[in-house]
Parts: sequence; C-alpha cells; structure tokens
Amino acid sequence: MLGLFLMVLILLKIVLAMKHTISTLNDPIVASVSPTFTMSLMVLSVFLQRLSGFSLLANVIWWTALVLHLILMMYFIYLHILPKELKIHDVYPSWFITFVGIGVISATSPDFGLEVGKVVVWITLLFYFILLPIVMHRVFILRKMHKSLLPLITIITAPGSLGLVGYLTVVESKSKMFIIFLFILSQAIYFITLGLLTKLLRSAFYPSYAAFTFPLVISATAVNLTSKLSIFQFLNLELLANLEIFIAIIIVTYVFIRYCIFWGSKLLQIISEKYSAESI
Repeated sequence: MLGLFLMVLILLKIVLAMKHTISTLNDPIVASVSPTFTMSLMVLSVFLQRLSGFSLLANVIWWTALVLHLILMMYFIYLHILPKELKIHDVYPSWFITFVGIGVISATSPDFGLEVGKVVVWITLLFYFILLPIVMHRVFILRKMHKSLLPLITIITAPGSLGLVGYLTVVESKSKMFIIFLFILSQAIYFITLGLLTKLLRSAFYPSYAAFTFPLVISATAVNLTSKLSIFQFLNLELLANLEIFIAIIIVTYVFIRYCIFWGSKLLQIISEKYSAESI
C-alpha cells in the first residue's frame, strides 16, 4: 500500500509539472534512471491483478508501462547516444536501468503477456552481457564519478538478478548450466557491491540513495527463486535468501528514513523562509 501511495504522488508530480518533468530528461543521468517509474508501474500492476475487480485496470497499467518504457528507452538513445561521439566516461551504471530494466516485463509477464515476456527476456540478457564489461570497466577501472553519483554503483547488482528472475519465470526449457552461471555471476557482483555499501552509506545523503533499494530487493528475489530449484538443494540457499531479504529490508528502511529526514528538512526550510519573508 505504501508503494501505491508513493506512485500516486509521483504521478501527481508528473501531471502537475509535465514541462519540468520532460525538461529533466535532458540530463543523461535523469533520463537513464527515468524507466524506474515504468518498472514500478509494472510491479504495481501485479499487485492490482491480485485484487478482486482490478484485473482490467492492472492490464491497462501494465501495457501502458511497457509502451512508456520502450519510449523512454528510444528517447534516451535519440537524445543521449545518437547525437554525440560516445566516450566511456559518458557511461554510468544507470544505463542498466534503461536497457536491462525491460527485464521487469518478463518477470511480471505471466499475468499479462507471457509470450511478450518470453521474447523480452533474451533481449534483456543480450543488453546485460553487452553492457556488463563496459560498465564494470567504467566503475572499477576508470572510476572518476562525482560523489553524488556514487550510490549508482549499487545498480550493477540488479541486472544479472533481474535477468535470472525473468529467465526462471518465463523460459520453459531451462538450461541448468546457464542458471548456475548467471546465479554465480550475479551473486559475485552482489557481494562485491555489498562490500562497497558500508562506505557508500557513510557518505552524505543524495537523492541517488534510491539506487540502494531495488538492486538488493531483486537480488534477494533471484536467490529465493533459485533456492526452489533441485540443482541447488544441496547448498541450502534458503538461508542465503533469508539473509539477503533481511539486508534488503534494513537498507530499504534506512533509505526511506533518510528520505523522510531529507524532505522534512526541505519542508522546514521552506516554512522558515516563508516566515522570515512575512516578518520583514
């Protein structure tokens, strides 16, 4: 319900400040993270689908979100890739959101468009394997990211797990070797990122803190799904899944509290400035 409430607030902001919202897409970082909105809508549609009497609305939201996600992807390519000669420094982990975020389509497709999900999962994995070495080189070799963008590093945890969730959800003839490979890869990146997380959380608060949430949640989801497969039964992955779920809950709660403090201080600042202006 909290997610539904937040989505309503975001929708209101977009509708009431449409021109400003569109203008912010001129920033390549903002444009690359903007598909998180459509990804959230697709996840929300799954929640609505389970409620009695909301099936039609859920389908409308899901298909609309799918189309909007593709539009945002094409808009990003048109505005931030095609017009200029790209350099490695132009690439950020948030590119995974733009191009691999479509994996949410596959992960949520059983309730809405399974055949679409079966196609999209392979596109998702293709984009992932193309971008992975580029982004890893950018983040860990070149570095030189502004401190306000450092939380975006956490995003590298998400695409492998999202691809795995999509694969396990829609692919019928599953390859055990591919599942093992993708699981080990995604978990290796997860624990590397987890090692960086303690340092990142000690930094000053930035809105980019939001990047700490979905990657940890989808990683826990991937481990939870994988733990149910017979090929991993001897590893007792349920313990790992519970651990990652616990970590995700702690981090999401922490980020939510930091956001409340951030917006609370902004509100107090506005009230204070207004009071000072009236006193003059």
